[in-house]
Amino acid sequence: MKILSESVYVGPNLYALFPVIRLTVDLGPLEDWPSGRLGAGFVEGLLDHLPGLREHGCSYGEPGGFVRRLTEDGGTWMGHVLEHVAIELQNVAGARVTFGKTRGNGTTGQYDVVFQYVQEDVGLAAGRLALDLLHHLLPDELRPGARKEVREGNFDFPVERDSFIRFAQRRALGPSTAALIQAAEERDIPWLRLNRYSLVQLGHGRYAKRIQATVTSETRNIAVEIASDKEEANKLLEDLGLPVPR
Repeated sequence: MKILSESVYVGPNLYALFPVIRLTVDLGPLEDWPSGRLGAGFVEGLLDHLPGLREHGCSYGEPGGFVRRLTEDGGTWMGHVLEHVAIELQNVAGARVTFGKTRGNGTTGQYDVVFQYVQEDVGLAAGRLALDLLHHLLPDELRPGARKEVREGNFDFPVERDSFIRFAQRRALGPSTAALIQAAEERDIPWLRLNRYSLVQLGHGRYAKRIQATVTSETRNIAVEIASDKEEANKLLEDLGLPVPR
C-alpha cells in the first residue's frame, strides 16, 4: 500500500463544507486482504495501539461501529482503515475532527481517502503515520510499499506517536488566537490559517478580516509585519498563485 498523491482542500469543497485532506492510495496486494481476512491479530493490534478507535461510530452512528466494520461480513478495506487511523491520530494530538470518507476512484485497487483536519501539516503527518502503523501491523509479504524503517522492524509506534503529538503541539495556535477562533466558530464564521504562526483570515471575499494573535487588520500592524518579512510575504503571495522570486 502506498500514497500516490496528497491534496489539501482549505474551504468548502467536493467532499465537505469544511477543510479536508484527500489521499489517493494504491492498496496493491491488500486489495484482496480486507481486515476480516487479516484476522483477529491485526484488529486487536490496531485497537491496542489506538484504543480511541473503539469509540468511532462509522456508518453505524454509534460507539463501536468501526470495530463492527473491522470484524463483520469479512471486514473492511485498508483505505477505510487508513481514514479512521488518520482521524484518531489527530484526536490523540488534541484536534476535534470526526469526518472521513473513502471511495474507489475507478482504478482497481486505488481509493480516495478523505478526512477532516484542523492544521494542514498535522493532518498530512497523521496520514503518513497512519500508513506506517498499518504497515507495521501487516505480515511482511503484504507491506512491499513500507518505509525501510518499518520493513526492517525498527518502527516504534509509541515513540512515533509521541513525536507526532509534540509536532502537533508546536503547530497549535496560541491561547489568544485559539480563543478568537473558537468565538468565530460559535458564530459560524469560517476561518483559514495563513501561515505557521498566528495569522488567520476570518470570513471570505469582501467580508474577510485578518487577525494576528490579538491584532486585527483594522490597524496597519499586520501589513507592516508581513512586508518586513520577505520570506513570509513571498509565501503568502505564492499561495495566492502570484509569481514570486525564488
